[in-house]
Amino acid sequence: MPDPETAPTTTPDPTGATPPADPAPTGDPAPGTTPPAVTLDGPYDEARGTQLIANLRAELAAEKAKRRTGEPAPDVAELKAQLDALTAELAKTRTDAIEAAKRAAIADAKVPAHLTAYVTGSTAEEIAASAAKVAADFAAGQPPAEDPLPGLPRPQLTPGRAPADAAAPFDPLATARAARGY
Repeated sequence: MPDPETAPTTTPDPTGATPPADPAPTGDPAPGTTPPAVTLDGPYDEARGTQLIANLRAELAAEKAKRRTGEPAPDVAELKAQLDALTAELAKTRTDAIEAAKRAAIADAKVPAHLTAYVTGSTAEEIAASAAKVAADFAAGQPPAEDPLPGLPRPQLTPGRAPADAAAPFDPLATARAARGY
């Protein structure tokens, strides 16, 4: 038997020709041909084969037991943690977007601060409609806006005088300026 530490030597070909290379093995044999025979490393040992089969069956049983207990693999736990983090971030983003839409709708509809709790909705459109409805429903309690027509006569109520007393002098220039928006 040759020594395993020394490599076998080959004698050079006296003609100088290189030996033919082994053909590269292909994945599929040609149709109609039989595959090459399997070469084993020695005669079949029944005890060794039985032990290998028993080991494989034990590994399979251990994997099945692990699956039945519901113990997730480490990569599954990591992916679940990432999913939970993304879900929490998405929920926070949605909540922030709804709050921003609510603040904008309240400002646009000019809802008083003490009535903002009545503005509800889960989308920007629902929130805007709710803010407009709250502003319209509670507008009766708000003080009236400035008189839109400045040229109309206004009563001059002063203490000690009656409304039927002499009216304020009429100033046509002041009325014209007010009507033209000067």
